[in-house]
Amino acid sequence: METGIGALKTAIAAHLGSQAAARCVGVTPQAVSEILRRGKRVPAEWCLRLEQATGGAVTAHDLRPDLYPLYPKGET
Repeated sequence: METGIGALKTAIAAHLGSQAAARCVGVTPQAVSEILRRGKRVPAEWCLRLEQATGGAVTAHDLRPDLYPLYPKGET
C-alpha cells in the first residue's frame, strides 16, 4: 500500500470519490484538491475519518505513518 498522498489518492479513486472524501472529513472538495495538487501531508485530523470511511481499506497508518506507526502484535 502506498503511503501519504498516494494513500489519499487510493482512498479517493478506489473507495470514495473526491466529493465523498471531502464530506467525510468535513472540508470542501477544494481543500482535498489543494492537498493533492501541492503534495502536502494529509492533515492529521483527516486520517481516522478516512480510515473509517474506507472501511479500513486505507488506514491512518497508510495516510500518516509518522503519526500512526505500526506496532508488533502485543505492543502499544
